[in-house]
Amino acid sequence: MLEVSTLGKFSVVGGDAVLNDDILRSDMLKKLLIYILTHREHPITIQELAEALWQDEETDNPAGALKNLMYRLRNILKVTFGNAKYIITSPGAYSWNTEIEICFDAENFERFCKQAKAASKEEAAIQSYERALALYKGEFMDHILDRHWAVTLSTYYHSLFLTATKELAELYQKENRYQDMERICINGLHFDKVDEQMHCFYIMALIRQNKFELALKSYEEAVRILYDALGVRNSERLQEVQKELLKMNKGTEAEGMESVSEDMAEVEKPVGVYLCGYPVFREIYRLEARKIGRLGEAEYVVLLTVEVNESVKSENSKMKKFLMNQAMKQLEEALKGTLRIGDVAARYSDTQFVLLLPGCTYESSVQVSKRILAYFYDKNKGKKIMIKTDYEQVTAARSSLVR
Repeated sequence: MLEVSTLGKFSVVGGDAVLNDDILRSDMLKKLLIYILTHREHPITIQELAEALWQDEETDNPAGALKNLMYRLRNILKVTFGNAKYIITSPGAYSWNTEIEICFDAENFERFCKQAKAASKEEAAIQSYERALALYKGEFMDHILDRHWAVTLSTYYHSLFLTATKELAELYQKENRYQDMERICINGLHFDKVDEQMHCFYIMALIRQNKFELALKSYEEAVRILYDALGVRNSERLQEVQKELLKMNKGTEAEGMESVSEDMAEVEKPVGVYLCGYPVFREIYRLEARKIGRLGEAEYVVLLTVEVNESVKSENSKMKKFLMNQAMKQLEEALKGTLRIGDVAARYSDTQFVLLLPGCTYESSVQVSKRILAYFYDKNKGKKIMIKTDYEQVTAARSSLVR
């Protein structure tokens, strides 16, 4: 029997012998081996194998290239595991020798997930899910995800993993096993940070264990991650979690005003701009709008938008995304390096920050923006990035932007 690992790491183990990346050293050989193993129930035609390995333009002679690869793969298998016939040749096709048994982690992972789904008792389902999740150590063959068949399998197994984790979390929640619920959610978020339901399960597990500080911190982190990655703001699920957090806090009676003040105060001495998530920024804005409306003062909110120069717009999407991400990090540094205590900033979108500048007139808001831009451009000389600024007076009613 050969034990094949494909989820998160690649290896083929037979007795004391191991075939892994260090020995194989070829993505093409790895693609060929994995494709044959995942389709070992029937012979695979030369045409099918060639299409699985190469795009049309990548080789002039796919049959010849395949023959050469197959020769190399057979030799490596024999040297590693012994002189047996691992891959059989038939007219116009190749197939795995079914006499050599394969124990495939991805197939076992899928089998345990199906067993859990079909289980009539919750404890049996829990055991099967735990066995399944123990096998998932990452994406299916993440080094060869440049072929459609590999991407399809990787997507399928990842989706199965997320479903299994969340269904197991639900089972643990029913049984009040919140420590186990926390454990499997941490594992789930390690492999997928942008699954909203997983974040909610995790925070609820912390709430039920009275880990209030960690639950609050995890909620704020979830809001930031989901907004930055997906543009999700204040969803129903997150609102329910927030309500549970508020209930938890209200359930602890303060000993006096000193304990309330201590709970509300920042852990470290505040320095510079207050960076927060957009939902918090919006509430601060609304409060500020009410205050200045009562006092009859004028303040301004500033929108900073990162844009690429015309010369960069023709670049591929990956390069543009990389440049924009780097620019947003540098812009955040510029905000930290130039704004004062009392100023508030939040990320509004993938390419924008919004600022609230208490006590600033339009003219002084422009001067503050110039300081930020000077700091930013000093760190980004020649990087073909521009910052566009828009200004609007803080008001409880909507108004047009001053450009």
